Amino acid sequence: MKSAINVLCKLCLLVIFVFLSSGVMAQNIIKGTVTDSNNEPIIGASVVEKGNPRNGAITNMDGKFTLKLQKGKKATVSYIGMVSQEIIYDGTNKTIVLKDDQGNLDEIVVVGYTSKARKDLTGSVGSISGAKLAAVPVTSAAVALQGKIAGVQVTTVDGAPGADVNIRVRGATSVTQSNAPLYIVDGFEAPNINDIPPSDIASIDVLKDASLTAIYGAKGGNGVIIVTTKSASAGKITVGFNQRLSISHLSKKLDLMNTSDFVDYCWDRAAAGSTRSSAAKYFRKNFGNPADLDLYQRAATHDWQDEVMGETPLNYSSNVTVGGGSEKTRFNISLTQSEDKGIIMGSGVRRTNLNIKFDTELSKRLTLKINTKFNYRRDTGAGGDNIGSGGIIDVLRYRPTNGLREFAYWDPATVDPDEEANFSYTNPKSDIETNTQKKHSYNYVNQLALQWRPINGLTLMSEFSHRMTFSDENRFYGPLTKVGTDNNKLPFAEITNKRNEAYTWTNTANYGFSLQDTHNFAFLLGQEITSSQTRTNYQSSRYFPREIDSEKALNNMGLGTPYQIESSLSTPERTASFFGQASYNYKHRYLASITMRADGSTKFAPGNQWGYFPSISGAWVMSEEPFMKKVKWINNLKIRAAIGKAGNNRISDDMWRYLYTVSTTGGPGFGEATQYGEKYYSTNGGSQFPNTKIKWETTLTRNLAADISLFDNRLTITPEFYWNTTSDLLYKSDVATTSGYATQMRNIGQVTNKGIEFTVNYDFLRGKDYVLSGNVTFGMNKMVVDKLNETDDVIWDQNDRWKSSYNDYCLKVGDEVGLIYGFVYDGLYTADEFDFDPNQNFLAVPKAQVFDANGKLVSGTVINKVLNDSQSGVATLPGKVKFKDLDGNGVIDENDRTVIGNTNPKFQGGFGLSGQWKGFDFTANFTYMLDFDINNATAYALSSSTKSTSTFYNILSKFTDRWRYTRTSDHENLYKNYYLDGAVDEYVAMNSGKSLWNPADVVNNVTQSYFIEDGSFLRCSDVTIGYTLPTKLTNKWGISKLRFYASASNLFIITGYTGYDPEVDIQTGLTCGMDYNRYPRSRTFSFGLNLNF
Repeated sequence: MKSAINVLCKLCLLVIFVFLSSGVMAQNIIKGTVTDSNNEPIIGASVVEKGNPRNGAITNMDGKFTLKLQKGKKATVSYIGMVSQEIIYDGTNKTIVLKDDQGNLDEIVVVGYTSKARKDLTGSVGSISGAKLAAVPVTSAAVALQGKIAGVQVTTVDGAPGADVNIRVRGATSVTQSNAPLYIVDGFEAPNINDIPPSDIASIDVLKDASLTAIYGAKGGNGVIIVTTKSASAGKITVGFNQRLSISHLSKKLDLMNTSDFVDYCWDRAAAGSTRSSAAKYFRKNFGNPADLDLYQRAATHDWQDEVMGETPLNYSSNVTVGGGSEKTRFNISLTQSEDKGIIMGSGVRRTNLNIKFDTELSKRLTLKINTKFNYRRDTGAGGDNIGSGGIIDVLRYRPTNGLREFAYWDPATVDPDEEANFSYTNPKSDIETNTQKKHSYNYVNQLALQWRPINGLTLMSEFSHRMTFSDENRFYGPLTKVGTDNNKLPFAEITNKRNEAYTWTNTANYGFSLQDTHNFAFLLGQEITSSQTRTNYQSSRYFPREIDSEKALNNMGLGTPYQIESSLSTPERTASFFGQASYNYKHRYLASITMRADGSTKFAPGNQWGYFPSISGAWVMSEEPFMKKVKWINNLKIRAAIGKAGNNRISDDMWRYLYTVSTTGGPGFGEATQYGEKYYSTNGGSQFPNTKIKWETTLTRNLAADISLFDNRLTITPEFYWNTTSDLLYKSDVATTSGYATQMRNIGQVTNKGIEFTVNYDFLRGKDYVLSGNVTFGMNKMVVDKLNETDDVIWDQNDRWKSSYNDYCLKVGDEVGLIYGFVYDGLYTADEFDFDPNQNFLAVPKAQVFDANGKLVSGTVINKVLNDSQSGVATLPGKVKFKDLDGNGVIDENDRTVIGNTNPKFQGGFGLSGQWKGFDFTANFTYMLDFDINNATAYALSSSTKSTSTFYNILSKFTDRWRYTRTSDHENLYKNYYLDGAVDEYVAMNSGKSLWNPADVVNNVTQSYFIEDGSFLRCSDVTIGYTLPTKLTNKWGISKLRFYASASNLFIITGYTGYDPEVDIQTGLTCGMDYNRYPRSRTFSFGLNLNF
């Protein structure tokens, strides 16, 4: 590594030496103002010297800029979505008016460690300006990207405030490791962009193919999202203020049983097969005599969706930005405070963001840049998985009535207090109050950059970033939560503190020059090192006093009995990188670029630490050919192609390393206990078997595309085709238990991901003071398993969120990734498939099976062996769920699983309209995903009885028309009834034509096609209407801009999906598409203003 650094230094010195002899021409300062057609200042427009993209400036809040430029030289003024203009410096100040346009070619795009004009790109880049982001009030920049860029899929995990946002660039490259893109904020890597206020952003550029991402090596294998925040600009001090107020409410409710239907179902469940069972007795104890159930027809129904998820919080976001300075020293300070309370009681997130940028010219050629960021975030609420006793699903299933407790008082001295607490009126609200979570996070980032331009065209840059993150998570479990129940029905509390320290040091040399404005060259050399390490401290206490509240317990952990104390320091995650790039174009007509990067990572053992990631790309601008000049309606036609390699090392630390820990329980290898707590050494905690042979997961990407602009740049079209092959997939494989370990990280195989993208932008109307534009993005991709090593061509897995009795996902050679395996629903068993035996109290006995010579079932009843027995009896009975016997052996078992769903959207994208007329503006954006499946496990839970008979859980209201065991007239049980004449005939007649089973008969989780639903949807993401007061009026008040707006987000969704929302867990890995315990999405209405002084 040292030798490589020495070589790099020598190359840089050689370049400097060769060019120091060149004469340096005197430069002057050009000043100007950039406005739109309404004379409104454009904030964040680029002003760049033509042929030298590293000499540029950004307009401030008044649209003003200053730039050093030689007299007679040209500069390009550009802004995303507007027609660029060229200006020649003649010694006078300039006023530039930009017009809206979709076909902008001179726009400067930020790419790896440098910037380029869009017309000189040979790779695939999607861009969106900060102005377009700020026009729509959203909580984060990540959310605002939805549907804006083809091939970029943005989904929120659920509707929780501050929920994680999953961004996928062109689907996925890995099926087992992270598919998140690399985030670069102001030149440095960031964990995500979820907490960056949209008002701080100048632009977002998404790099999608290897010709651009290879410069980032392993980290760029899943695409790169580059966020540039607003920079310091010279000029008078300006002040901006942005304020947003919003209200939210639950956008959809599930239809559950009311009190009368619920009590009737509970009796039907308890009395199935016998009215004298222990379950029936328990029902009578809590709900009374079944003959008196009409009493509940007049009883109130507790709607827990309204009680728990019916909040209509008032939220806010406030931003203040101050910027300005002299020509040599400039600054920009942005402070944002926001609070987003959730629709579920007790949930919410509060954020504070401070962003300080400071630029100063130490000399004419030496510039110092300092960027300090601070972020504070506080999350409250246990999340969809953990609110209450068991998550949102337990809120939905909670009984709508407390039975006899609604009508009578019970002497506390005669009852079980825990049982009475379970029936308290305040549940499940009290469950939420006694099962709390509060998280805090403090993130400090200091960035320092020293830029030196020793000669024209050469820029040397040294950048350093240091990040410190402090976080804590405080959890409290009340006495009747699951954790509390497991600890003698007493409260339990735990605190986790983490501290992460990371730094990045990057050194680059950029050199560009032109020969007679014909041959244009650009070169980049660089070196980078990164390091990250985390310290974790954990403590827990139990057996607190029963009535203690969460705040008191967490602030006084000593009031409980100390239970567990742990501390750990992670192995430092470090990388060393060297990279270079050479680009050439001939008259901007023929373009070529070659990139090479080498990454060394501590995630792999010596000998496998280094990965090498090359790429090559080229483009042909056909519209610049002489034979195309006569075709006036074609403004730009460029064909480009690229091929390159990227990597993935996003695995846990120490997968290859033999680390030893001291343990006193669990046994040294096979789980035996140590006598008297004797200490012994184990490897990686005793479960992870190290593998020194693991190596980089690599992805070979190919891209073929065209950039087309037509009709005076009013119509732009960009079709793209890509083909990615990921080899040496990293996967944590199961190992033989006889080894004494459980898993081992391995390179297991190869997958291929192919897809197409399509982007269309069109100006419908364009005039002096109006414009109407539209855009459409479209994408589709398919990932297939090519091969698997050291396996039987299949690897099974299941989703940890909702576990079926059988694995329901797999990697299988030749199959698409993301398929759901399960049983095919075949209706209900009918009475004709059974004989009712009078010698067994009219027990339903399956008809005898008859097989052909090949062992295939010809007649008789198929026996279900995958569903468990219930209160009414075995799984094979009239009215119970029936599955298709695919192998024809007369038995339903795991061999009858087949593909019943595909979680990958066949088509996805978005479209939008935006317009402006005088001071009015509007924006409407829509997103869509078509032809994909969701496992609606929430509906399964609300259609089953997966708890003991002593638990009374609500179900979906549609099950009022279910298969019944008791008749409605007198609630007498008819199945296996030997004392009523004609009971069997009445039982069969009562259930004739029924298509829904009795939820009491489904008592274990089994993935089946009935609950695999089409998740296709079209969502109106946002609609915004704004009005900007005329500058002639606001200038009199000392205000440069004043805009008011109103907006609605998640206004409506068109879908056939029966759950809360189909946008869950999409393409997040191998086991995706699971809807269970998801925080419901809300509909939000916002009002705000943008004010600049």
